[in-house]
Amino acid sequence: QKLDSMQQVIDKDLELINTNIKAVHILTKYLVRDMEKRDTDTYILNVASSAAFQPGPLMSTYYATKSYVYQLTEALYYEEKKKKTKVHVSVLCPGPTETNFNNVAGVKFSVKPLKSAYVARYAIDKMIQKKMLIIPGFKMKCAKFFSRFVSDKFLLRVIYRIQKRK
Repeated sequence: QKLDSMQQVIDKDLELINTNIKAVHILTKYLVRDMEKRDTDTYILNVASSAAFQPGPLMSTYYATKSYVYQLTEALYYEEKKKKTKVHVSVLCPGPTETNFNNVAGVKFSVKPLKSAYVARYAIDKMIQKKMLIIPGFKMKCAKFFSRFVSDKFLLRVIYRIQKRK
């Protein structure tokens, strides 16, 4: 019975990896290649999460997949800039947002979520301004900034406590 339970965990993780990494990777690479052929400004907006910036105990696969999306997009942004193409690649890293995510993930947010309409408008505005990293909300910008000044072990403890309370 423990093996069946573990297999369910692995299957769920692999489904998340297929959605958040493989699908995003394939679609982004094909889009970039196609868009490079055009002589007009084109935009790609990948969606990661504030989870991309830190380790994620109790949600390790989710955090890791979002980190992949963030780093893939960051690298592609720079590649396109160096090639001097008109392909503009951005990554949206919102914190808690009012969507169906918490129902699907079975979690509750520890901070008040932003309205999805605000996050969408903010993301589009910043993408059109050719920003690489898009973080809506003052709290998430502060969290990203201040996380530089604490150790990974400290972040692990804090995030574990937050996730444990959910």
